[in-house]
Amino acid sequence: MDQQVEQTQIDSKVAEDILKSVRIPPCPEVVVALMEEVRQPDVDFSKLVKLISGDVGLAASMMKTANSPFFALRSKVSSIQQAVSVLGLKNLTQIVRGSALQNALGGDKISMERFWERSNFTAVVASYFAGKLHGVSREDAYTLGLFHDCGIPILMQKFPDYKEKLAAANQSAELVISIEDQHYTTNHTVVGNMLARNWSLPAHISQAILVHHDHTIYEHPGERATPEVCALVAITQVAGHIAATFSGKADDAEWIICGQLAQDYLGVSAEDMEDITEDALVELEEIQAYR
Repeated sequence: MDQQVEQTQIDSKVAEDILKSVRIPPCPEVVVALMEEVRQPDVDFSKLVKLISGDVGLAASMMKTANSPFFALRSKVSSIQQAVSVLGLKNLTQIVRGSALQNALGGDKISMERFWERSNFTAVVASYFAGKLHGVSREDAYTLGLFHDCGIPILMQKFPDYKEKLAAANQSAELVISIEDQHYTTNHTVVGNMLARNWSLPAHISQAILVHHDHTIYEHPGERATPEVCALVAITQVAGHIAATFSGKADDAEWIICGQLAQDYLGVSAEDMEDITEDALVELEEIQAYR
């Protein structure tokens, strides 16, 4: 057996043993049903409408998004059927996954409002940024932007001191996942990867979640991550930086270490970065004003 494959299998087994005590939420049944229907060659839109209508949270998200400024409708939609028609399957899929993730990882003990806001902002900017590049899916960029840190709320609910350790790690020159490994014998990329696989996200999205803090993937693309995964990770890192800037957060240590590597991998010049940041910040302002 190839040594690298064997090591990957061993690491996976160790991770699964460690995470037996960590609750990985199952993908909600309504989401499974919706995703199964969306993948059908002939999608039954009436079935989609019924499934969404049966979940108050999903229905509200659909209506709110369809009536947002981005779709610039002359008259507001007033039914789930109209909302589904306006949004289309790709947007619908993103909303379903995002709403399900937030509901599954909401947490009763800790306020997650800032975490979800930053995740949503990162997803929006990642999708916008991907649209400026050749050959990168905006939908994949949005999904990774939303899910890349999904292991954090799971660990935050498991370990009482996790939030403080994470804040300290963001100011350290050491990679955040290394600090997590030292304290908890696992880290949020491993947990996030497991959740993504449990929820049947595409394999390249799950892999991107696993390596999104590993800046060495840019030095040797193809070894630990495909060029597609590398591009998605780089986009998410840039998008996260812009989202943090919008929220008034200072650059964390990891951006200082790998920010330029991500930009270089994508072939984004300093001037391009300035333009993308300026446009993305305007888009985020519109989102915040609407909320």
